[in-house]
Amino acid sequence: MRACVIGTGVSGLPAIKECRAAGFEVVAYERTSDIGGLWNYRPQMKEGATVMKSTVVNTSKEMMAYSDFPPPSEHPNFMHNSLVMDYIRGYATKFDLTKDIRFDTNVEKLERVGEQWEVTTNGGCKEYFDFAMLCTGHHAFPQYPQINDIEKFKGQILHAHEYRDSKGFEGKDIFIVGIGNSSLDIAVELSSVAKSVTISTRRGTWLFKRVWKGGMPYDVLLMTRWYTYVLDHLPWAVTNEYVEYHLQQRIDHDIYGLRPYHRFFQQHPTLNDTLPGLLATGQIVITDDVDHVDEVGVIVKSGRRFPADVLIYATGYTFKFPYLSPQSTIPIVVSICANY
Repeated sequence: MRACVIGTGVSGLPAIKECRAAGFEVVAYERTSDIGGLWNYRPQMKEGATVMKSTVVNTSKEMMAYSDFPPPSEHPNFMHNSLVMDYIRGYATKFDLTKDIRFDTNVEKLERVGEQWEVTTNGGCKEYFDFAMLCTGHHAFPQYPQINDIEKFKGQILHAHEYRDSKGFEGKDIFIVGIGNSSLDIAVELSSVAKSVTISTRRGTWLFKRVWKGGMPYDVLLMTRWYTYVLDHLPWAVTNEYVEYHLQQRIDHDIYGLRPYHRFFQQHPTLNDTLPGLLATGQIVITDDVDHVDEVGVIVKSGRRFPADVLIYATGYTFKFPYLSPQSTIPIVVSICANY
């Protein structure tokens, strides 16, 4: 039996290992020249996905670890992307995973033919497999908002997908659309070099932090059997009130324009350790949804106008498998995969 794995990031590598352990002949396809996927920082990468130069993981090493490969004890709880890559390389080396990987090989088409999967790669080469594992992630295809009069804007426009570091943004007025993790990471980094940084949000967010009570990683404290038991047995409204109360003690979400329409457990919170201080000093400003733009500024729904040299879309990604034929093989509606 043969199995193919498409993508060699944090999910593709263990897929190789487990397929091999199940007795399959494994072939893994990687369109770049290296493993790591999103976590392999590439300054010039235009296609695919890569982190910012300064990105630090939002999950503690204890919770993001492979079960059979603990992270080094000397690594910090929340690792810089370079340390995450060291960890990934160590995993690949320990289990000798790269021998099954075909680098610089792009899968152009994956199609069911009879009882097998037909894989067509760059150059027109075809191979056949009994099983196919799609491990190409969901940070490769940026999602762009529709903004009125955007054609009038004369400044720079980019998606968070393109952002690497603060070089070239010194002394500029920055306007960021969206308030997820990438948005806040970019805003915090640019606040030290830009003239101004403004974040526009339609629905707000609950602001969480990496370190919780006693200086412990938040996920180590919250992702326990006791915590799960409490969530299962207390009323939903009570658990939301409890968490929201503690988040309000750190920063008043109403005063700073952060309070969302949803309750805490209805959506993922946004993690950032630095934002409260920068909001208090005015280095970052939170405002409401964009109404339209002019040549050198952004006008929000409340009528306020913000000067802007740079417009950054931190509006997430579209989830898709462009190589899969037909696309209906795995239905995706509004960027949600039914099998994911």
